[in-house]
Amino acid sequence: MAELSYVLKESSKYSECVESLKETSKDTNNNEYLCKSSMEVYDFDCIVKKLYPLKQPSSYDSLIIDEDKKMVYCIEFKNQIPSQINNANIKKKLTNGKEVLDNICTNENVQKKDYKFIYCVVHKPVHNRYGNPLVDRETKFELKVYKGTHFDEIVTNDINFFKNEFKKEFKKEGC
Repeated sequence: MAELSYVLKESSKYSECVESLKETSKDTNNNEYLCKSSMEVYDFDCIVKKLYPLKQPSSYDSLIIDEDKKMVYCIEFKNQIPSQINNANIKKKLTNGKEVLDNICTNENVQKKDYKFIYCVVHKPVHNRYGNPLVDRETKFELKVYKGTHFDEIVTNDINFFKNEFKKEFKKEGC
């Protein structure tokens, strides 16, 4: 059985889609980056464009794969506060992106059951002096129903939370 990161890095279909986390976090409309990390990740939008050159399904921005822990982080960056984010769009990225990823695993002989898949929606922080840490931990964008069916975990939180978790998980600065 193949490892997902090996398939993506070594296959001529996907090898051009290795990019920095910084580049995959770019908001092209505003020319802003949500992350500054040079860590190599898989540009999932690029992968989807290669697989579906004529009409692309919706997809998330980045894949971070930790083969040691068998974790696959599917990350969607939104340079918006939660109230400005379109729930239907986020759901479509989750479902379409996971279908594409599942197809890659099937076609490349990668055992999905060996991995834990985590969908992350990273957004701008809400500047609210009455911030409620319990609300911050809730799954936003009506995504709770996809936990257990499409993804093992779903995390929806702001860029500051992501930066802290990124440092803990990957022992790297700069996100």
